[in-house]
Order: sequence, then structure tokens, then C-alpha cells
Amino acid sequence: MKYTLITGASSGIGLNLALIFAKNNHNLILVARNKKTLALLKEKLDLLYKIDVKIIPLDISGEVGATNLYKIIKERMLKVDILINNAGIGYHGNFLEKNTQADMDLINLNIITPTILTKLFLQDMIKTKSGKIFNIASTASFQSGPLMSVYYGTKSYLLNFSEGIAEELRDSNIKIVTLCPGPTKTSFEKMDKIEKVHFKNFHIADPEDVAKYLYKNINTKKDILIHGNLNKFMIAFTKFIPRKINLNLVKKIQQKK
Repeated sequence: MKYTLITGASSGIGLNLALIFAKNNHNLILVARNKKTLALLKEKLDLLYKIDVKIIPLDISGEVGATNLYKIIKERMLKVDILINNAGIGYHGNFLEKNTQADMDLINLNIITPTILTKLFLQDMIKTKSGKIFNIASTASFQSGPLMSVYYGTKSYLLNFSEGIAEELRDSNIKIVTLCPGPTKTSFEKMDKIEKVHFKNFHIADPEDVAKYLYKNINTKKDILIHGNLNKFMIAFTKFIPRKINLNLVKKIQQKK
């Protein structure tokens, strides 16, 4: 039996990915720290669909967390056919005003965890000569972000890391895809008091729409998926703007948050 593994499945994009993959008859392994929320989600999916749903309440941050998740899945002899590295966090504020632990927490979950999970499950996929990995980055991946410098940096890493591996696997049956949504109505939006009102000049995507977009492109031949025509335009447009000017624009936007 094959499973789709979704990290950060208790809310936002991850929750909606679980719903749409379940609707399309994928057996699921759902991972998040909130045991109660995962249990309620499993109960709902069990009632609605004839699929097998496994839940793993676990903090997967960093090397230890990611390795523990892989060990649990191997011990249960579950085969992961699709891996979706969705879990992530962020913060808003001046780099020097945040403590080092906040930076390390962000780097551990946004960089270390997906890197390790990609490597471990990719090794299994190589043996079976099949599989897909979707790494959820952001439109922030395409530029630097003053006042969210570490977050933007982690997403830039994830995009470049994933794109590089996608090229390494070009001649295989395994696909690595990076999904880059823009501002989305998720729990991250509320972190450090970053409320929706602060994004009032921007289109805020619904996490359900982002999840549907990913599933619609489940068999894409592209290495990068950018959700939303406006986001595609903005990313293309910034390529023609000098980096210093773009940095200043991003900084002004962040200062309004």
C-alpha cells in the first residue's frame, strides 16, 4: 500500500492538502505536533473516504525530529510514494532584535527538516524507481526580504536546493517540485501579530486554492510551480528591477506589517 506523507497537516495549506488528497483516494500519513487536531482530522477523513489514514503527532524540527519521523514510518513498514514537505514557520522583525534561538528554530524546520526528509525518502524512491516530492517554498524564495531576512533566506535555500536535485534526477522516474505560493491565509499569517490587515494591499490566497493548484499539477513536468497569475507577474517583473531598488521596496512593504 502506498501513502502520501504530508507534514504540517493540522492547519492551513497542509490541512487542505490532506483533504484534497483524501478526496482523490490517496492513503495518507499526516504529521503535525497537535495530536488532538490530527485525531479529529483522521476521524473526519475516515468517515468521508475509504482510505487508510495514519497520524503521527511529532515535532519534526531539525535533524533529530526529521530522522525520528523517518524511523517511525520505516518501523511501521509504510511506503511513501509522495512526500509533501509543507511544515514551516517564520517571524517578522529586525534580525538583531530576535534571539538566536528564534533563528535556529526557523532554520531547523524550514531547511534542516525538508533537507533530511528529502534525502531519506529519496533513497527509498531510487530503489523503487518511482516517487514524487513536493517542497513548499514561497514567492519569497525569489528575493531577499529585509525584516524577514531569515525566513526569506530559508525559502530561497529550499527553492535552489529542490531545483538542483530536480536536475540531478532529470533522467529518472522521480520528480522533485517546488511549490511557491504567495501570502496565504494560514496560521503563519498571525505569527508575531502579522494580521491580515497588514497585507491589505495584497491578494491573500485561500489555502484551499493553493492545495487544489498543487493537486491539479500533481503530474507536472515543471520543477517550479508558482500559484497565482499576479505572483507570476511580480516574480517576472522583479527580474528587471535592480536588486538595491527591489530590496528597498520589500523593506517598505515589511515596515507596514
